[in-house]
Amino acid sequence: MKQIILTLIAIMTLSSCSVVNYMRMKNANNGIEPILPTSDSRHFEQSMQAFYIGEKPYIQVKINGKEELLFLIDTGASFTILFDTEKVSKLQLERGFSLEIGGWGEGESSPAYQTLLKSVSFGGVGFEDVKVAYIPISTTQYYLTPDEAIYDGVLGHDLLRHFNWMFDKEASKISIANASFSSNSNDVKIPFDVSFSKLKMPVTMHIGGRDFEQQVSIDTGSRHYFKFNTEYVKNRDIQLPDVAIQASDFGLSGEAKHMRIRLPGLSLGNLRLEGVKTNVIKADDEDDYWVIGSALMNQFITIIDYQNNIMTFRPYEKVSFSSRYNLAGLDLRKLKNDMLVVRQVYPDLIANQQGFKVGSVITSINKVDAREITEQEWLEMVSIPNTFEFCFKHLPCTSITTKHIEGYSTNSQIKR
Repeated sequence: MKQIILTLIAIMTLSSCSVVNYMRMKNANNGIEPILPTSDSRHFEQSMQAFYIGEKPYIQVKINGKEELLFLIDTGASFTILFDTEKVSKLQLERGFSLEIGGWGEGESSPAYQTLLKSVSFGGVGFEDVKVAYIPISTTQYYLTPDEAIYDGVLGHDLLRHFNWMFDKEASKISIANASFSSNSNDVKIPFDVSFSKLKMPVTMHIGGRDFEQQVSIDTGSRHYFKFNTEYVKNRDIQLPDVAIQASDFGLSGEAKHMRIRLPGLSLGNLRLEGVKTNVIKADDEDDYWVIGSALMNQFITIIDYQNNIMTFRPYEKVSFSSRYNLAGLDLRKLKNDMLVVRQVYPDLIANQQGFKVGSVITSINKVDAREITEQEWLEMVSIPNTFEFCFKHLPCTSITTKHIEGYSTNSQIKR
């Protein structure tokens, strides 16, 4: 019932025609089945190279038997999506019915339309006659500029649901199977429910000396650790940590401002995590915006078993959970030319005090060419106190010195 309400809220702002078309798109691929590479379909398993941009997982997908495109694996997306990147534009796809697709953000939904792909294949499996949503880059608030569109599409629930998925960021590998993966003795297994294309699992939040149980969405398309909302805080009279950092996230509906805190504890089954960086998002309903994202999941081998509705967290050997905190207050994104662009400047932290501006293109950091610095490397660099020299396109170089923020950027450990 909660998920039904959330879905209705997400589409109530659309016109009646848009609502009908959104539901048409959501159910468009209900009847399709995967084509396996072997006649023995009792147990199929295949590994693929994974590409992680920051924390989000991507794989190569072949479209219409010829074009190799980069797709985000997004368990939070109801259906598969294409952006009109240069590679996608070459496909010359026909326009179908109009759509409006909403998501994170406080702005307008992204205009889009439905189109048809003759085939979609990845990891040795394929689908035929796949209906997808097509979003023009110029009409969505998700991107700052078209040059920020460095991937081509999103694999959503309509295709993901046919397989079990194993994510192993340390090995840069993602595997799919049509039966359960082998178990390990240290696996933590948690049942999840599927409702309106969303995967929901129970967690326990530990804060202010109290425990709170809640269902949360499993969202590989989120780059964050954990999210919940202000309405739940108010209704439960929860005392948040004293230190909170203002920040923003960006989705298909533009910018979503929120606070970031250090959550004392979060339990996933018998797995307890401490010091979890958490986004607290303004909401009118206490069931909104509960999410576990890839930044948390990537610190384990995770398995999403769609056949048995089981989420598995498998700890890596000699790796303890920890949250990285952006001590500069500076979110950077890659551009198509591999330079880095300033996507967000947190108002409370030093980058804002030193006059950094959204949209500025960084050419080097500490004399290292920005084209040689990945988003992942920047996240690791900025989580450690340091002095950074930034050089920009068309602007003078500037330096900042970061430091830890007491009550926010503290180390965390895993307890079992």
